[in-house]
Amino acid sequence: MGLSFALLQSRKPKEQHYQGLSRQETTIRNLILQGKSNKEIANELFISLSTVKSHITNIYSKLNVTNRQELLQKSTGTST
Repeated sequence: MGLSFALLQSRKPKEQHYQGLSRQETTIRNLILQGKSNKEIANELFISLSTVKSHITNIYSKLNVTNRQELLQKSTGTST
C-alpha cells in the first residue's frame, strides 16, 4: 500500500476545469485570454475553425458572456 500511495501522490494533478467548462473549452478559453484569434486557436489545437466557434459558443453560454471583452472582464474581475 505504501508504494501505491507514493505513486499516486507523485502524479501530476489533472488540469483544473474553469467553472464547469470541459478540458477543451478551458484550453480554448485560456487561448482567447492570451489574445489568440479563432484561426490561431484552430491551428494550435489541430481542430477546424467551426469546431473552435462551437466551443466558443458553449463557453459564452456556460459563463454567461456574449463576447471576448466580457470573457476577459469576467476572468480578470475587472470592468470598464
